[in-house]
Amino acid sequence: MKLWGPSLLCFTASTILAGNVHLDKRSPDSAEPGAGGAGAPPVEKSPDNIELPPTLDTAEFDAVTGQKLTVVEFYSPYCHHCKSFFPTWQKAYRTFKSKFANSNTDMRQVNCVENGDLCEREQIEFYPNILLYAPILDKDGKPTGKSKNIGSFPRTLEKNEPNLLSYIQESIADYDPASSSMPSASKEMNVDEMLKAISGEITKPIFVSFWQANKKQWDSVDLGGKLRFGENCVDCLESKQSWDKLSNKIVSLADTGHLLCQDYPKICEKLELNSFENGKRSLPKFIMFLPKDRMTIRFDYDGPIDVDKMKWWVNKLFVNSAYEVVSARGITEVMEFTKVLRHEPFAQNYPLKSKVTVVFFFDVDNVTPEDEAVLPYMLRTLQKSPFNIQLYKGKHKRILENIQTSGENLIPYINYDESEKYEFNEAMQIATSITNVPTIIVLKDNCLIPEIYQNFALEQMRKYDEIEKFLERAQYPFIGELTPELVSTYFVDYDQVDDVKGAKVVIIFVDLDDLKQTDEALYKLSLVAHEYNFLKKSFYFNQVLEQRASKEAEVEKLKAKNAETMEIMTAMRKEVPHLFNNDDVVFTFINKRKVENFEYVRGWKINPNNYQVGDAIVVSKDHRYFWDTDLNNNKLRNEPKQIKSVLVSLLHNDNKVQLKFVGSPYGGLLYFMNYVHDFGIVGYLGLIALVYALVMVPMRFRRRKNGSRGIIGVNNGAFLPKKSNKD
Repeated sequence: MKLWGPSLLCFTASTILAGNVHLDKRSPDSAEPGAGGAGAPPVEKSPDNIELPPTLDTAEFDAVTGQKLTVVEFYSPYCHHCKSFFPTWQKAYRTFKSKFANSNTDMRQVNCVENGDLCEREQIEFYPNILLYAPILDKDGKPTGKSKNIGSFPRTLEKNEPNLLSYIQESIADYDPASSSMPSASKEMNVDEMLKAISGEITKPIFVSFWQANKKQWDSVDLGGKLRFGENCVDCLESKQSWDKLSNKIVSLADTGHLLCQDYPKICEKLELNSFENGKRSLPKFIMFLPKDRMTIRFDYDGPIDVDKMKWWVNKLFVNSAYEVVSARGITEVMEFTKVLRHEPFAQNYPLKSKVTVVFFFDVDNVTPEDEAVLPYMLRTLQKSPFNIQLYKGKHKRILENIQTSGENLIPYINYDESEKYEFNEAMQIATSITNVPTIIVLKDNCLIPEIYQNFALEQMRKYDEIEKFLERAQYPFIGELTPELVSTYFVDYDQVDDVKGAKVVIIFVDLDDLKQTDEALYKLSLVAHEYNFLKKSFYFNQVLEQRASKEAEVEKLKAKNAETMEIMTAMRKEVPHLFNNDDVVFTFINKRKVENFEYVRGWKINPNNYQVGDAIVVSKDHRYFWDTDLNNNKLRNEPKQIKSVLVSLLHNDNKVQLKFVGSPYGGLLYFMNYVHDFGIVGYLGLIALVYALVMVPMRFRRRKNGSRGIIGVNNGAFLPKKSNKD
């Protein structure tokens, strides 16, 4: 087991006090000696006299965490950070026992030297490590005696008493059923407080809600009065209930406040809350304000009024706006980073976290404020992403060394097929990863293929629109679950995919009730994903080499002909494009147990009911075409060789695999109608016009040819001979 942490091995004061605290096996709620027998009045303790409970061994850990929500500090007796942290933990515990005495929650500690097996089981890799555990409930909502880790103390929060208590408070609000009676943590904002928030003159982020209401209405709702909200405040009563719950669930991350726009119309007008104008019916609006040292201040929340989604959004912004500096080792603490993958399935926790880590990588000796000016632009782009994306800064050269090692270890991983072996191509590795610094590196869970923003000139880190496109392309998890909410992100309109030529999505179907089978399926998909990325880079790298050779041959030919110097220089300056970002493929899976949810997704035309667990399909990113058979017209399954053959065929555009059209009902002899259907109403109107032309033009031609005869044999005299004057 690793025994390192934010610093080197350290020691905790709680072990020093083990003689009079941790070895005391009495319950913290038991009576003191001499406190009286049964029926005697309890002896009240002041907070300063409340003692810490004993540390937990494995059996006690499972018993405690299996019954109640528990915040656990894992520590090492050789950790000086743990030692200095002990008074804070002790003080927080005493306040916790007074403030949250009626909650079904506890604070406990685990000594990882005395209980190394437990700490290894819980994957504790640094100290002090504060994790949150909750009981696993059965179908009737009763504890099963088992528990699971459901969270951890935020890395970017200082471990002090107020933050510990805030973290406990929001944990209770999240997981304790009794939390519904907790009073709202949101405060009513006034002009001065709003001006400070708008200007960033705050020390902690604040999430503010804006309401089409006044104080009289707000207070009436709080007091259960009859006035309630006005008709122009749409669903505000339900929204306020959600807001009050949310305010307690983010207390460690951000302050919360509410502003009543009928009382302060000028502020709402300045904030351009236009939907509140002229008494329009409107939902509440929500804005997060950051301290100005985050380099950007205002972020508008435009998602649904849903407590969980709003909490996720706030947490993501809080973490990413800290621009935490991580080392190569620190990256392994925040994601499933690996430099090597084994040739076997491994157990994963579902739903997958599917983390994507974006690192602003810089040279600590040469970085400038102008270089870091890109960070707020990156923050805004990543905040719009629906994925589990985290933003950090990195300066350690070992990060680049790990990327090189991953590239080398990719080859043995994709050499699963004895009939086709690959070799490490150092020139290609350099061509696809070489860059100046600062730059941007994107790392993904259980992936050996990082994405690098190749910065060849200083101005490229100033091209924020190009960086935004890079991040939007790189935002997808290496392997992620495709849910109805993510359809609009994985698939975009036809006119939006021009910048990413040939982009596709691979979808496999799994049964998440069978975890072992799902682990096996995702292992196979991982093989395909890694191998295809290698083959795609090889394909385009070879194109670059061929174009360079062609360019050199052209230059030599001009020289042999004694061509003009300018003509030779023009040929030499001809740019050879690097197109490594074309034909991108992202890899996803659909839980077959929940395919009915896709029936209500707007624009989704693929019927998941047509596929079984283990099937696979490839869909174009513009959601127009799909392929569900292999080169031999067999049903496409989640088998590495089979999917690879389809993707390589599409990469080479050799037409060996049958193209199908999403949502088209045509097949067999009417296959040609797919091309008409592909253009929608325009295609059908064009077909009607063509049929009309094919029918009417010959008819008119025949009428002209036989113009002397109409319906009754005469065409109105149009072709009768003219009478002469004599007649």
